[in-house]
Amino acid sequence: MPIISKSRFVSGIQCSKKVYFDVYRKDLKPIISDQQELLFSTGHEIGRLAQKAFPNGKDASPESYYDFTPSINQTKQWINDGVETIYEAAFSSNDVLAALDILHQTKNERWAIEVKSSSELKDYHLSDASLQYWVMSSSGFKPDKFFLMHINTAFVKKGEINPNDFFTLVDITNQVIEKQLWVEENIEHLKKVLSFKEAPIVEIGKHCNSPFSCDYIHHCWEKIPEQSVFNLYSPKGLDWKLYKQGIVKIIDIPEGVSLNHRQILQVEGQKKATSYIDKINISAFLSTLKFPLYFFDFETIFPALPILDGTRPFQQVPFQYSLHIKQDSNSTLQHKEFLANPIDFQYGSSVNPLKALIEQLKLDFLSSGSIMAYNASFEIDVLKKLSIAFPEDKEFIDDIISRFVDLLIPFRSAWYYKPEMGASASIKAVLPAIAPEFSYKDLEISNGGLASNTFLNMITNKFNGDEAKVRESLLKYCERDTLGMVIIWEELKKCII
Repeated sequence: MPIISKSRFVSGIQCSKKVYFDVYRKDLKPIISDQQELLFSTGHEIGRLAQKAFPNGKDASPESYYDFTPSINQTKQWINDGVETIYEAAFSSNDVLAALDILHQTKNERWAIEVKSSSELKDYHLSDASLQYWVMSSSGFKPDKFFLMHINTAFVKKGEINPNDFFTLVDITNQVIEKQLWVEENIEHLKKVLSFKEAPIVEIGKHCNSPFSCDYIHHCWEKIPEQSVFNLYSPKGLDWKLYKQGIVKIIDIPEGVSLNHRQILQVEGQKKATSYIDKINISAFLSTLKFPLYFFDFETIFPALPILDGTRPFQQVPFQYSLHIKQDSNSTLQHKEFLANPIDFQYGSSVNPLKALIEQLKLDFLSSGSIMAYNASFEIDVLKKLSIAFPEDKEFIDDIISRFVDLLIPFRSAWYYKPEMGASASIKAVLPAIAPEFSYKDLEISNGGLASNTFLNMITNKFNGDEAKVRESLLKYCERDTLGMVIIWEELKKCII
């Protein structure tokens, strides 16, 4: 019988087929992405910091994750010897395995502490904690209290991070005790599933993306066409309702189904290849713009462990911007840019990269003119945090904020629609529909996630490569974003003539 680990238990709770694939069809699992690698790395860093809140512990981590026996035996020995704190304490009972982030023993109580690199307690945290409680209890080491340790988002970095301030300790003992019968029932169910000679038959459903996007969606959803009912704009359950009626393709949605305006455009676009342009609303939108026009875009990092003093966990911290400027309708397009030096983010630097960014903004922006961004709420939120962090620049930053116009509005409001946009109004969907020749494919860095991860690795000394070349790639990517905004603005002007 395969061992049921915490990760397999959580998989099985989400979907019986998923846990079966985890054990027997690992060939179906996609290669771990750079984004997932970063999440794993961040989780390890958070775990190491959490250990400092309970210092001087002994580490029971196994030498091989294919054999936990030495770790289990070591944990038992240390508990019996009265060791106060054990990291990665391992327990096993009835073919079920659980490793605990921190086991802390006082004179009167045994504490189980599970660390999460999230900002709050979530339902699935209770699922795996409940399994850990069950395994510990069944193996003779029942905890008196069970805690979840998560990130305190109110924490503001000031010098070295104090783990006692950075984390919030939540007592979830009662919740996990209440789920013990549920744990037993699911363990028996998963053992039965893993005894099957073939994968169980499980239809696709909402569980495929809850609480996580499943690693096997590419396999289980392979017969779902690209333009399916699941690609409807803001379906609010309509997609699954149609699917259960046997309607899979958007083009098969019959007359009489209640659709909103944006969905109607999408369905008609797929059936008849028709576009839609609301010249009146687009014209009114463009009339609000005042020259000079600024097309603006930030790139940010958002580390769980804040790097700069004055920042919080997961805060969007800008390190780069691109700015295209159009002085008037006939002027030549100008371009300006900023990219911080990774060294300036490191402790002890004489340069504050955020202050340097603000000073460059002062040089690049005049005192009048509309500032355009795509999904401008993002740029505005970043600027608001800069305004708080640097009160001496508040007047300047607040003036910039007041001049923002969101280029997303005509597309989110469905004043402009082309079938190629599908259900999305994002710039990555709109640009190819408007200008098929416009692309990011020739760039080394071609998306915001990669840009953010790359720069963060440069800050934290995890980057291996040609830094000068990568800086050039970052600048080219960000410039491409604001150039795309210019193309969108020009298209909106053309369509109302």
